[in-house]
Amino acid sequence: MNLNSMKLRCFCFFILCLFYAEAQYYTGQKVFANKFPNEIIDNSRDTYIQINNSIGDIIVALEQLSSGRVIQHAYIKSYDSYKFQGIPVGIYVCKYMWTDQNGKKQFNKDDKSMQFKSNEVGGYIITMEKSPGGNLSQSRISESDFFN
Repeated sequence: MNLNSMKLRCFCFFILCLFYAEAQYYTGQKVFANKFPNEIIDNSRDTYIQINNSIGDIIVALEQLSSGRVIQHAYIKSYDSYKFQGIPVGIYVCKYMWTDQNGKKQFNKDDKSMQFKSNEVGGYIITMEKSPGGNLSQSRISESDFFN
């Protein structure tokens, strides 16, 4: 093998590694920025919803119940956490999207809401755990319900 051939192979390997690394999503990425409206973040408020994920990557969207509008969303990798910050005054539910072991997209929505009052600070922590009956009270929703 001559030097030019080796250089070409190394260059091709390097380019393939770059494409592979670029194709991977990261926690906090706004993968559906083109499907949801602009995010609403109230930087004057010290409020949050933290999602602690377990096995399986997931996309979480925060829906404001009064408007039915998603105010923030994020991709969260397996065994990672993400904190939605600056949650405005209102009542919210989380909507979830993931791909099951058969490659089918799944969509759920929390049955219980989270309220943020004007004079409050702090927030909620949701820990996703794989269990036979689930650890959250959720309902299945359609793909269109997830994005609307």
